[in-house]
Amino acid sequence: MTTAAERLTRALVDLADHGRRPRCGEPGGHEMWLSDDATERALAARWCTGCEVLTECGAAADENDEKFGVFGGRDRTRTTTPAKRKRVPTVENGTEDEDRRR
Repeated sequence: MTTAAERLTRALVDLADHGRRPRCGEPGGHEMWLSDDATERALAARWCTGCEVLTECGAAADENDEKFGVFGGRDRTRTTTPAKRKRVPTVENGTEDEDRRR
């Protein structure tokens, strides 16, 4: 049985044999798929639309449990939710941010 990564590699080789490559493989633009900027990754994910290896790419990312970047048209970057700040009562307005007490 072949892995998803092997199927992706085969699909990429087939594209190259025909002189084509996915947009993420273009020189000078591929860094958007692994950008630290969420806006750039969102644009990269949209650019995946119609990609000839979209399915294989997504399956390989699932198999490898990718945690950062755009694969298969989806931003797989895991973000954390900021903790809620505690509020404490004050005399002037009834509440105060924890940060203001310091």
